Amino acid sequence: MQLGRLPRLKVAALPTPLEEAPSLSAYLGGPRLMIKRDDITGLAFGMTLQLLAATGESLPLMLALTAAIAIVLGLGLPTVGVYIIMATLIAPALVKIGIAPMAAHMFLLYFGVMSMVTPPVALSAFAAANIAGSDVDKTGWTATRIGWAAYIVPFLFVLSPPMLMQGAPLAIAGATLAAALGIWLGTLGLVGHYNAPLAPARRALLLAAGLACLALPALA
Repeated sequence: MQLGRLPRLKVAALPTPLEEAPSLSAYLGGPRLMIKRDDITGLAFGMTLQLLAATGESLPLMLALTAAIAIVLGLGLPTVGVYIIMATLIAPALVKIGIAPMAAHMFLLYFGVMSMVTPPVALSAFAAANIAGSDVDKTGWTATRIGWAAYIVPFLFVLSPPMLMQGAPLAIAGATLAAALGIWLGTLGLVGHYNAPLAPARRALLLAAGLACLALPALA
């Protein structure tokens, strides 16, 4: 009886991918259409000029503005699509002010993906909330709090070349160790629990120590 049901189960499963094909094509084809639009209209070149003019070629302002743009443009898009759009529109402006191409692209890739855990969209938080049976908004903000380091690390890519394996082996090891320690300490401070709940004063100290460790690679 069970063997007789197997062919019917396989046939019944076939329509599901076929039904999803149109939506998947639109989902993946959207970034391609946007890139072609930017190429035809010259929007990519215009975006570079506008970013340079708006920030006065200031590195802190440029990083803050492009991080916000990356998160907004990444809302609801697949990772590859986000990166292609960011590499086309924003990366030239970052390279123009002197940021290494690898650092610029890693910066944009990270912030483009962070839309997955950044409310109000936070697609990954939607999936997690469905599995856990929890509130979507609370899950999204919890994901943002726990994943706080992912908002800091992209800046280290720009300010600390050893974080991208560029430089002497000792510098690379030191930057990696400092960043890992900073993320661990800062996460303890934000989460507020280590075998037992942590007092507010201890959480503040841990968070400050974590930020200090994260600043070491950038200051070295």
